[in-house]
Amino acid sequence: MRIIEEPHISLTRPFYLPEHQIAGFVCELESCLRGLDPLAVGLERISTYVNEKQDRGFVAVDVGYGGESVRRVLDRVDHLMVRFGQRGFFRTPRFHISLLSVDLALIGGEMSKIGAALGAAMNEEIAHLAAMQIDEVECVFGNKKFGISLGAE
Repeated sequence: MRIIEEPHISLTRPFYLPEHQIAGFVCELESCLRGLDPLAVGLERISTYVNEKQDRGFVAVDVGYGGESVRRVLDRVDHLMVRFGQRGFFRTPRFHISLLSVDLALIGGEMSKIGAALGAAMNEEIAHLAAMQIDEVECVFGNKKFGISLGAE
């Protein structure tokens, strides 16, 4: 089990862009996010997720309050992804912040047991968390990170 160093809410599936397209993508992402205010989200409960390749599991905190605001950002990001020939995000996304990553081969694929054990202990603590503000969208390509501020003109 590995703690995720930079918890985040994903808005895309993993994807590849050729080096010469990255700057243009980031510039268009800045443009399509312009005018959006920072987001306030509240956390709801512990859940588990498995990636599309079925080889990694995640223990996460679901977004409750503010999910509709995250969806508005996702809609803009999805349009950009399609313009760059990439797949959009999941049709019915469940927004969450992953906290732990698990190699499923090491645990025999039993994510539900891990989620149940951790969930019971952590759900009570999550209820005490206040809403968090998200004021930046981060775009990562390999070891390159680009931060785009929300609310900036």
